[in-house]
Amino acid sequence: MKTVCILSLYFLISLTFHICVSYGADWQKYDEDIEGNFLYADKDSITEINGITQVWQKKVYYKDNLFRIRQILGEKYYKLIDKITLFEIHCPTKQYQERAFAYYDSNDRLIDCHHDEFKRDWKKIMPYTDMALLYRICCMKEEKK
Repeated sequence: MKTVCILSLYFLISLTFHICVSYGADWQKYDEDIEGNFLYADKDSITEINGITQVWQKKVYYKDNLFRIRQILGEKYYKLIDKITLFEIHCPTKQYQERAFAYYDSNDRLIDCHHDEFKRDWKKIMPYTDMALLYRICCMKEEKK
């Protein structure tokens, strides 16, 4: 029992550290959202765990949006340039949720991050959206196997 607790704690700490640290991802642009922000996916990060597909997305904010976004988020984010998000996609039901995110400044330094281990906030993937494109990147690859 003690071994299980130690392993669980180690897993939680390593997962949190992994989420809050930017790593050498191979970002590939796949779309622009309706506000003109550039969206990238790390195709090498696509993994399937217990029927849930996980993928990292990077949103580089369009310069005309940054002032408004920085005002909404607060003074701490005055050098904000992008956001990296860990999405979970349930391919069979075409639903997704945001599991973790991190904000970075123009020097690629971490501003803030958040990880919600027990979040259950599934949303339907609407057709013709940037999330629908991310779904195709992650889930259509699975169906071809």
